[in-house]
Parts: sequence; structure tokens; C-alpha cells
Amino acid sequence: MIVMPKRNLESMPRFLFLLAAALLVHDPLRACSVPVFRYALEHWAADSYEALVLHRGALSPADASLLKSGEARHANLSVKTVDLDASPPAEMSALAKQIGVAEAPMLVLRQPRSARSAVAWSGGLTRENFDALLDSPARGDIATRIGAGDSAVWVLLECGDAAKDAAAAALLESRLAYLAGVLALPKLDEQDIRNGLVSLPDDGLHLQFSTLRIARDDAAESVFTSVLLATEPDLKTLRGEPMAFPVFGQGRVLYALVGAGIRHETIETAASFLIGSCSCQVKEQNPGMDVLMAVDWKALVKSQSEAPPDLPKLAGTNPALPVSVTTTTQAAAPPPEKKHPVWLLAVVYAFAPLVSGVMLVMLWNKRKRKAP
Repeated sequence: MIVMPKRNLESMPRFLFLLAAALLVHDPLRACSVPVFRYALEHWAADSYEALVLHRGALSPADASLLKSGEARHANLSVKTVDLDASPPAEMSALAKQIGVAEAPMLVLRQPRSARSAVAWSGGLTRENFDALLDSPARGDIATRIGAGDSAVWVLLECGDAAKDAAAAALLESRLAYLAGVLALPKLDEQDIRNGLVSLPDDGLHLQFSTLRIARDDAAESVFTSVLLATEPDLKTLRGEPMAFPVFGQGRVLYALVGAGIRHETIETAASFLIGSCSCQVKEQNPGMDVLMAVDWKALVKSQSEAPPDLPKLAGTNPALPVSVTTTTQAAAPPPEKKHPVWLLAVVYAFAPLVSGVMLVMLWNKRKRKAP
């Protein structure tokens, strides 16, 4: 499966990546016809973050009740309490020392095990912090847009430099608007629909991108910002550049485009991958990392399959959030793809080298006979 480089994306010869992508995406023996963004939404359950509650002595009834309330919010989060006064494991003691536990109880958010279990955020155990941990206006807006049919929401995390942020937003918006008019979704295979790989018919999917700008110093998004910056090891050191994060599926970030890396070619490469046929259905073999969101994704997918074509907006949209652009198009259905039986493809692939070799030998002998 395609594994995109992170910071050295700009130096990678673009044609080599596109060639590799084409070979993987169009291999009839490996790919399903469902676009990556849709397959991820229906089948790739978000990896679970871990909230460690470091405390001393018994938790108060209020704190215990607060932690219990999170279970009903459908977040990809598991909660674990650690009493630092009860001979905790060495790992927990080292963690408490690392982050400098000045007050207890304290919340420590760790990434999923599939992503090194690194600390993404920490703060005191308060209702405000716990609520901010699970959800935020921007994450609610992302869920609403995905529920309304967006292929991906491109989150632009501003750096604070007005000129850089404006230039990055303008470039991202214009390129996504262009791509919405020239790219096309793959035609769904009827067999994939019958096999349950997608719950919507061919005319139920739309190529649709939108952008969402977040200020780096937005207090309401402080946890979400920390989670985004933790999706790759070096992002926290790149403070002076705007960053674009394509978010798709059940809150999965493909990767970050940073500063000069936000350009036409990299935007097109990411967009093409997201709307292309899912060449590998194994989540772990695809690029990206899940973020923490409190969304009932199963209910969202079910509501999409039962809803009329014009889906209503989900509750919880924050109209105060700055929405840069929404581009949408529904690609015309391509002509029916001509299918070839697998055995015929196997024969062609097996004998192609032999036929080529014979032709080369015949051409060589012909030239020898002509030679003086």
C-alpha cells in the first residue's frame, strides 16, 4: 500500500509516486471499486486513544462520575486511572515525572498504540478539560460535513502570520475548487455493493471537499490542535508555518502538508488518493492516523444510507467557525467498464513476457540476415 513520506514529500519525483499509485489502484486483482474516503468511513473503526488519570488516593465521587459520563459519548477513548500513591508500574511513575505532575488528579492523553502511544496532551482533571478532550466546535463541524457527504475536510491550522495563512488558504481553496471539476469518482462495482463494501449506490457518492481554518491560539481547539500536531513526530517544531490536514473517514488524518509543501501537486496527490479506489482494505497498511472525536460513526453511516439524497445537516454545527470554501461536483457516470475474466488476465500476464521474448529474437535474427 502507498505510504507517503512526511516532510520530504516535495523532493519526491512526482511521476514515480503517481506511477506507483496507478499500478496499485488499477490492479484488477487487488482493488475494490469503493473510494478510499468511503471505505474508511464504513469499515475503518477509529483507533482508541488512552486517557490516563494520574491521582493520589481515592478519586472523589464527582471525578469518578465525570469519567463515567464519557462512556456514553461514543469517543474513541479508553480511560485508565493510576494511583501514584499505590506503587504504580515503573512506566507510570516515569510518565508522571516526565510531564511534571504538579497537581492531582491529572489527565494525560496518549495516542493509540499503533502510533507509538506518545503523549498528545495533558492537563488537570476538570469538567472543562474533559469536555475539551472529547470534543470541540471544529471536530463537531468536521463530523457534520462528513455526515453530509464530504469526501474530506481540509483543516488549515494557521501559524499566526496573516500573510502566510491567507496565501495558504487561497491556494488550498483554489486548487480544491479546480480538482472538484476535473477529478471523478470510480464507478462502483455491483459485486462490491452486494458484498457490503459500501452501503450507498453509485449515485449516492459525491466528490466534495471543504476547508476549515483553525487559529493556532484558539483556546476552544487547544486539545484538537495538540492532537493534530502529534500525528507526526516533527510537526510541533514547525511553529512558523501553516499546515493543511485532510481529514476523512472516521476522523482520520492522511498526513500534513506544511508551509511550502501546500502546493498544487501535493494537494492533487492527496485528493486523488482519497477519492481513488481502495487498493488495500487493510487499514494498518494505509497512511494516516486517527484523531480523537466523539461521534457515533455507525449511526452516522446508517443515517446516510436511509436518508434522501439531500441529507440534512447534523446537529451541533457551529456557525461561528470560519468556513473557507465548499466545492462540490457529482461526476458523470463513465461508460460501463469492460470486464475480463480473471483467468484471461492471468493468461495474458503469464504469456506476455514469452511473446515479447519471441518477438525480440525474431527481430534480432531478421537484422542479422540483413547485415552484410
